[in-house]
Amino acid sequence: MKLLILGLADAVNYIPTDLTYAIRIDSELIPFGSDFALQDSDLYTITQYVFDDRTPHEGDGKLLEEKTASQLIDDFKHRGLHYDTLLVHCIMAKNRSPAVGMALNDIFKIGYNLSELQHKYPDANKYIYETLITAAKKIL
Repeated sequence: MKLLILGLADAVNYIPTDLTYAIRIDSELIPFGSDFALQDSDLYTITQYVFDDRTPHEGDGKLLEEKTASQLIDDFKHRGLHYDTLLVHCIMAKNRSPAVGMALNDIFKIGYNLSELQHKYPDANKYIYETLITAAKKIL
């Protein structure tokens, strides 16, 4: 499976060429709005979750809670695991989407080297990553 971690502008302009499972991570503080839809394509399955780049003790907005993390993992397991491409995007592709992409890579053995992903995305939100890993251990 190919893993794409994109910011909003790149995600909106991306045109899938194979079956693509897209995870949109919206923000409670700065929502995408209807002007930022992904391209219309029969190759897409699109899921959307709302949580912000924060930890329990810092930042504003909606925290990724275990319930949402479990839903994201369950949705991917049942709907997205057998797609050709996993596209994960948030606004900037610096904190939230890299954390989600890395966690799903580790949980489902997508095939990317975690150290290389951590080097490429040094600001990935560790709390989001750990919340997903913890949720996966409980439900898988």
